[in-house]
Amino acid sequence: MRASAVMVMALVCAACGSSKPAATAGGGGTAATLPEGAACVLKSPALDVGASSELTIDGVTYTKTHQPDAPGPLELPATDAGAATGTCANNDQFRFGTGIYDTTGPIGGNPTGHADMFGMVVPPQEPNGIHQRLYARAFAIESPCNDKRVMFVSLDLGAVSGLLHQEILKKIADDPQLAGIYTRDNLMVSATHTHTAGGGFGVPVLPDLSSTLPTLVNNPAVWVESLIFSNANYDDDNVNAIVDGTVQAIRRAHVNLEAHPQTAGIRMAIDELLNANINRTPPGYKQNSPSERAQYVDADGHEVNVSKRSLQLNFVRDNGSVAGILNWFPVHPTSMGNHALLLSGDNKGYASLGFEKLMGTRYQADVGQLDGSDNFVAGFAQADEGDTIPDLFVFDADPDGGNGPGEGVPYFARGGTNEPYEYDQPGFERGQPESTAISGTKQLAMALEQMTRGTALHGPIDYRFFYADFSNDEITDPVVLAELGYGDLPSELYDGDKTTCTTAMGVGFGVGGVNGPGFGAAGFTCVDDAPVPYTDEIRNGYNGLYNGTGYVTVKLDDQNVKVPFPGVEVYTVAAPALCLATALQPGYSCQREKPVLVSAETNPVPFQLLRIGNLAVLGVPFEVTTMSGRRIRKTVLDVLKPIGVDTVVIAGPSNDYLHYLATREEYSAQMYEGSSTYAGPWELAAVQQESRRLALTMAAGEPAPEGIPAGAFERGPASQIFVDPDSDFGAVLTDAADSYTQGDIVDVTFVAGYPGHDLKLMGSYLYVERQNAQGGWDVIATDRDGELLFLWDSDVSLIDTELGTIGPSTVEARWTIPANMAPGTYRIRHDGSYRLSKDQAPQAYKGISKSFAISGTPAACP
Repeated sequence: MRASAVMVMALVCAACGSSKPAATAGGGGTAATLPEGAACVLKSPALDVGASSELTIDGVTYTKTHQPDAPGPLELPATDAGAATGTCANNDQFRFGTGIYDTTGPIGGNPTGHADMFGMVVPPQEPNGIHQRLYARAFAIESPCNDKRVMFVSLDLGAVSGLLHQEILKKIADDPQLAGIYTRDNLMVSATHTHTAGGGFGVPVLPDLSSTLPTLVNNPAVWVESLIFSNANYDDDNVNAIVDGTVQAIRRAHVNLEAHPQTAGIRMAIDELLNANINRTPPGYKQNSPSERAQYVDADGHEVNVSKRSLQLNFVRDNGSVAGILNWFPVHPTSMGNHALLLSGDNKGYASLGFEKLMGTRYQADVGQLDGSDNFVAGFAQADEGDTIPDLFVFDADPDGGNGPGEGVPYFARGGTNEPYEYDQPGFERGQPESTAISGTKQLAMALEQMTRGTALHGPIDYRFFYADFSNDEITDPVVLAELGYGDLPSELYDGDKTTCTTAMGVGFGVGGVNGPGFGAAGFTCVDDAPVPYTDEIRNGYNGLYNGTGYVTVKLDDQNVKVPFPGVEVYTVAAPALCLATALQPGYSCQREKPVLVSAETNPVPFQLLRIGNLAVLGVPFEVTTMSGRRIRKTVLDVLKPIGVDTVVIAGPSNDYLHYLATREEYSAQMYEGSSTYAGPWELAAVQQESRRLALTMAAGEPAPEGIPAGAFERGPASQIFVDPDSDFGAVLTDAADSYTQGDIVDVTFVAGYPGHDLKLMGSYLYVERQNAQGGWDVIATDRDGELLFLWDSDVSLIDTELGTIGPSTVEARWTIPANMAPGTYRIRHDGSYRLSKDQAPQAYKGISKSFAISGTPAACP
């Protein structure tokens, strides 16, 4: 079996090879050295999680049948690509700049007039604190050989909406430093897709009533809605934080580039990152052609149903100064869980902040003119993550071999930890930061290794952008049409007109992914034509995860209550009725297998292609499944290879958010990804067609297709101003103990004002400080750092919401003392603000705990 697998890989994967490309390259780039502290990451126990067949936590064994990853087919640069021509034929020199800025929005959610988190939708996620701050990370790259420039931005955000894209471009156009240099054509804005960031920025999840109803009527309606769902009604404060922070990161990257006129090489490293992601929908992936799936088999003979490729660009100047790294690896940032109530960049944010901490990144607000000096930025951008998750043990059988409903590894352990998950467990609202650290550490460790190697990018900079109309996009490209059918699958699957449909979401949308299950159920179809039978499998296997939660969570009196909801039984009755309704509506009828539940966006679809030497970055607004990504990359690469592009990476979701992109075959099963493929069974074919259309213009040196106009999006009303009751702001309610040792938790609570008065951008609500030899205090940790949690609490009633008042508030600081923290005298400081009147500006206050000692011998690593 192993020999045949290796033979298959050798024959069908032209880019297969060692998972460790050459560590050095001649010319075109300086290799970086590892920073101090990297050794701790590279030997972290987190790297061993999922690497064996057994999962044991605190002496309890949860499974003995986990399947670790083995080396497999790695997509390396194509060996048959041509060479760049013209003035950039031999170019391996670039100018580059990086920039970072805070985009952390308000907490409090709907009771405080702000949006809930955008991500899980159910159960309700009203953010009540910060695990890690959110940032925009920008990378400017210019090729002096043709004077073209691109800007890539990675946002700690669930998605980029058409509204955000529009507002960012507007603000750039009004900026004298940036206007005319960065436009929609050469600026790509991509979200990491963290599910623990604020919403309200223009991606509809539920009906936004605020634009049609008076406030006095809308507030109760939203309040009731938010008892069950996370509500993403428009939040102007969050939009401003995201837009302003993104543009400021872009400005910093621009100034950093301009301050360094000398050129340098950019190295690209490609490696195989194992045991860091799994496919969350195996029954969907199995619908793909057996011959196609056979191309992706690992050394142990197992199918590789998610991409393991970690692709990284290293921005190192010839003098050794490291400006940053930009990494793409496909995995959902959902490690914090669907019960987390803290803002967080999740696993990708953890990796970014961890790398930046090692490199000494400065997080300071701008004062005066930017000097353009290097300030290391680590971007962990998203790739084709549509069906990939970090919950490595989610489908594993329990020690008795059970994997049916109610069996298998308990949810809290599916990320490799024993953190609380259920609502009646103390601390559930803090999510699963240890699981987040495990996933983030794996990505960080790989990125550290990749920073020290790679091969030089070579060729020009180029870019194309246009909007496509998916309301009725007929597939006419003969190359795309010729690749739609597979001889080993039923031909009936490919019958009918090849066109996109009136956009809609199916009933499977309500089940969510197994990494954040909802109350619905998956796999209900109007046409039973899936190539591989799967219904019995999903109903009675996979730990019952495709049957939904079985309940709806309702928040009553600030408590979570489970209301039974038999999703399978309800959908069994509802799906046939929905199928009939779907068939009777001409626009929806071509959705074929999908029982339509709700209509979806009709935004123009942005397609963008950036060329950075021999690397092409395709930006699409979808969550792309693994097999869809493989097909799209091939489509684009086939067009661009003759002009010297040998590698394609998909950056999604970028420039807007239009849900999922499953293959035609995956769509037939109507699992979550297929049900969320909004334009119907031929959406992937349409994406391939339009991506190919864009690539053809680049290959020919022609302008981008004309496309259709951009959408026009209206901003909502200004965010409501809330006032606090007169209190002893900053007073310490629960103080620190006299002494602690490494590993202990320091827990201090302060009387607080509402944090939404001042978002503390590029600052912090909390500071851990250590006394220095001169008697002053040095900052050791802020609310940017995952070990210091910022928790805000206030019992806001509907009456408070209507009146714009906040009840008595507290801020809790929970600091888990790192194992390597030096002995000394410490304290915790809280900086906040309060507002006693809507007519007066917020007033600053400060609270400081008593000093406490940390003793004990520090470990070598955190």
